[in-house]
Amino acid sequence: AEALRERWREAGGPLPEDADDETALAALLAAAYPPPGGPAPDQVALALLDETAECLGAALADLVNLFLPERILLGGWAGLLLGPHLLPDIRRYANEYALRHAAARTTIEMGRLGPDAVTVGAATLPLADFLTRGGSRPAPGARPDGTGAPPRTATETVRNRSRTTAS
Repeated sequence: AEALRERWREAGGPLPEDADDETALAALLAAAYPPPGGPAPDQVALALLDETAECLGAALADLVNLFLPERILLGGWAGLLLGPHLLPDIRRYANEYALRHAAARTTIEMGRLGPDAVTVGAATLPLADFLTRGGSRPAPGARPDGTGAPPRTATETVRNRSRTTAS
């Protein structure tokens, strides 16, 4: 978002000097997609957004080629702000740059959890761990691997390995 803001400023986009990233992206989108009956779309803003969609599409194509995901979700405040306008182009560029077989198995969508997706995801981790253990709590001092032995420090682990290999 910061790089996009700076590129918009360098291209002569109308921004106050102290504009934050969110304000800058909103101004860029307003220039590129004015309301009906308003001014003509800013061609520099449109070109900048198209270039951004191409870069994102190419980056996602790399992820598709490497990991073969079933689904890629775009989120975060910048993704939620830009996504409704750029998603079709991001998909098009990702399909253009990705291997055909890999791209056919992947969908690119907007995340549905809103700007709190990271927080919601992090909050589910303890619940998932609890359910994995069948709904029971670990014994006090038990290791996460379920052995019941108290956790060791990294130094103790290295010392024990050294003793084992030296014997």
